[in-house]
Parts: sequence; C-alpha cells; structure tokens
Amino acid sequence: MLESGVGSYGPSAPLTGAESDCALIDLISELHSCEAKLVERKLAAIAEFFTRRSAEHTASGTWSSTAHELAESEIGAVLTMGRAAAGKLIGLGFALKTRLHRTREAMARGELDVYRVGLIDSATANVSDDLIDEVERLVLEQVLAPAVDGGTGLTGRRLTGVIDRIVARVDPEGMRERRRRALADRFIGVSAMEDGMARIVGSIPAEQARLFDGRLRELALSVCRDDSRTYEQRRADALGALLDGSAVLPCDCGRVDCPQDRGGLAVVRRPLVVVVMSESTFNNSVDGGDEPAHLDGYGVISAEHAREIAKGAIVKKVRVPAEPVSESLPASALVYRPGAALDTWLRAAAGSCQWLHCDVPAWNCDLDHLVPFDHADPARGGKTTASNLSAYCRNHHRLKHSGRWLHTPNLDRTVSLVSPTGHCYRTRAAGLLAGATDPVLPEGGPRRRTKLENKAARVRGERRRRRALMDVRAQKLARRERRLEVRRRTQLLQRLMRVRATASGRKYVVRPRKPVDYGDDPPPF
Repeated sequence: MLESGVGSYGPSAPLTGAESDCALIDLISELHSCEAKLVERKLAAIAEFFTRRSAEHTASGTWSSTAHELAESEIGAVLTMGRAAAGKLIGLGFALKTRLHRTREAMARGELDVYRVGLIDSATANVSDDLIDEVERLVLEQVLAPAVDGGTGLTGRRLTGVIDRIVARVDPEGMRERRRRALADRFIGVSAMEDGMARIVGSIPAEQARLFDGRLRELALSVCRDDSRTYEQRRADALGALLDGSAVLPCDCGRVDCPQDRGGLAVVRRPLVVVVMSESTFNNSVDGGDEPAHLDGYGVISAEHAREIAKGAIVKKVRVPAEPVSESLPASALVYRPGAALDTWLRAAAGSCQWLHCDVPAWNCDLDHLVPFDHADPARGGKTTASNLSAYCRNHHRLKHSGRWLHTPNLDRTVSLVSPTGHCYRTRAAGLLAGATDPVLPEGGPRRRTKLENKAARVRGERRRRRALMDVRAQKLARRERRLEVRRRTQLLQRLMRVRATASGRKYVVRPRKPVDYGDDPPPF
C-alpha cells in the first residue's frame, strides 16, 4: 500500500506586490520545502504504480515489454513527458522506496529537493545493499544543512564529491564499479536542433573533458581585441578550428595589421589540467593509498584514476606556506600579487570558487583579498597571506565588490555571507582538503569594512595621491625657478662686464669654462 505522507503542504501564497524582499525570500524557501514534500508524494505514487505493474506483469507471464516500459508509457502519457524523463522518475521513486529510506524521510520533511535526491541516488547506485544504510547515514550528515548559524547544505559537484569520499571509504569496490560502468558507457552524440543548429552531447573521461575545455579556452583567447564575437561564440568556433587542425582561431577583425600571431601552426600544445592528490595516493602506499584526488574543474576522482593521469604528467610538490605572524611579516605579505607557492597552495586548497554552490575551477578564478589591499600604504591594508586570500570566479569577484553582500571571514577558512535581504550563509570547502579536518588558522582577519567605510577609504587614498602629486609638482616648480634665477643673474653679470669693457676700451670676450678633471671620482651632484 502507499504509505501516508505529510498532511499539509504549506500555506497558499497570494502575492499582493507589497511584500518586502526579505518576506519574498522566506516565502520562496517555504514553497521550495513544500514542493519537495509534494514531489516525494508523487515519487511514492509512481513507485507504487510501478510495483503494481511489475506484479501484474509477472503474474500474466507476458514478456513482450518489461514492467518498466509499461509503467513509463502510462506515466509519460499522464505527465506529458518523454520516455526517458518518465523512466528517470520511476527509477528515482523506486530507489527511494527500496533503498534510500533516510533520503525519502528527509525529502518528506522538505529538507531535500528532487534535484539533490537525484544526485544522491546516482552517486550511490553501485553501493552494495548491506552497506547502503551506513553510506546513506553518513551522506545525509554531510549533505543536509549543519546546525550552525548560517549553515547551508550541499548541491552540485560538491554534493557528489562528499558522496564519493564516503563511498571510497566505506565501499571502495562500489566506486570502482561505478567508474568502470561509466567508462564502458562513454559516447559522443550529435542531435539536431531548431534553426539549423545541432547539439553535441556525450560522456568522456573527466581528464579528457578538461583537456577539451582548456583547448577551447586557449583558442577563444587567441584572437585580437578587435574581434567582434563574444567569448562563448569564439569557443563554439574554436571547435571548428580544432577539426581543421588549426593551432589558432582566425580573427575576424578584418585588419591588415592584425596583431594575432599565426605562426607555428604545426606546434601542438596541451592545455593545463590540474590534479591534486596526496603523496600517499601518488606513491600508492598502504596507509592512505586509496584516498581520492581532486581534478580541477571536475571534482573528486578515485586514487586509481588519479595515478593513471599522473603517469604521463609533470608532477610537482605543493608546498604549504607558513602563516606569518603580525610581528614579523615577510616582504611578500606587502605585495599585491601572491607568490607562486602561495598561489598554488590556495588554488589546491580551494578546489573551486569559494562562493556558495559555485563550481568554477580554482585555476580559472581570481585570488581576492578578504580585507582589501591598500595600494597606497600596504602596511595599513589587508596582507597577502593565506588567511586573507580566497578564490572567486570573475563573476562572483565583481559581485563581492559591489557592496551588496557583506563578507566576514571565519577562523576555519570559510566566509560568512550576508545577502541584501539579511539572510546569512556560510560557505563550504570544496577542494581536496574538504574531507579533512583543517587546522584553525591563527587569525581569520578583521571585520569587513562597510560600504561607507570603503568609500571613505577611497577618498582618503585619493587625497593622499593628489597631495603627493601636488608636492612633486611644487618641487619641480621650485627647481625650475632656481634655474631661471641663476640664469638671470648670469646674464645680468655678463651685461655688466660687457658695459665695463666698452667703457674702458678693452675687448670683452666670453670664453667657455674649461671642464674640471675629477679623475676617477664621480661628478658631484
């Protein structure tokens, strides 16, 4: 029978247009929770329907179509969806009914939406039945919002990364089996679209996908600044350049003196693909040899997969920079751009953009100072240290500096974000160190300045700059006046000497001054 679900699905939501932004955010959150409860009931009904169809199919003994095909045809018809979408709902509903009992309960409480439930189902598909309950318990402890101020749950690749770590620890054979199955199902497909366009879809090994993405990025950036296409259009055109075997994307600026370098067309270059792994994983040691690695732009990969990538790669050790104390700051802390060692460590530790639920690869992000760097007086601004730097993609980097969001760095390398409506969120780590217990840094940085404080700081900096510029101009003017005064006195003296020579009848001759020989000593200034 169909189990009973929640009795109420939340309030009706008539919108008057007079609600505040904060009230709208709260209403959206409540309706999203109610939607999860409704979807759980729908999936439970679909699973019950499929169970009944399976029993009828077994009793009838007809095998022209499977029970799954029969159920998906009826569900697809009533829900106005294709076979694949209906089959996906059947598989998800049946998994919640037979395997993922804890996940179903969380969904019935409105704590998990259908998207995240689908990610959990897919990531735990190959876990054995005797271990699925323990895996699911550990997964929900990580995926659901933690009971801390501003705690948020996980979604996207961060969610699947947490599940992969748990599966690698509890059921490593399940993780290996899932990758073997995915590798066997790799494909590239081209499907027709409207308006004379086509869609390319496929499934290939993650490291090859990162190589492909990096190569498209290189070609898209090889044109001059007068190219008329957008970045996404150039990436699409770069695929054609790859098919033609071209090393550059031809620029469409039409200039005769186009600065694009089209030489070396036969040179083959491999874009950078970054895999971060522990030394024990790389050496395949007994202790920690199966610890998963992190592929930049993709997420968690198995230790075996990481070692396969590392076979033909350049391997470099990542040095963990020491956090300097305030009494003895190194010179690098007063420089705007971090050094190579600090840059590599920050990106390896971050894994991706540190904004909420953003998966832009860390090596495609900017390293931004949490406390702004003072270019006029570096000693007074934020320092270039590990505790004061964080990786943000260009979009979120701009959003951070818009002043709409308030940022407060925490001692555990996370950042507390306060939205314009006043809702507080706490970021979550995503890199290789996300599954480890990171040591607490000695300092998390002072409180972020407000918008008015930032404006006042900019005004003070501009006044200092203008005052320094005026001082330089005044010094130049004073030196010029002194030179002119010396020249006027010299000319006056020469005229007096010429008048005296004329009055006495002597001939006045101006002889050039003979240069003084200083020997090996430098001339005086």
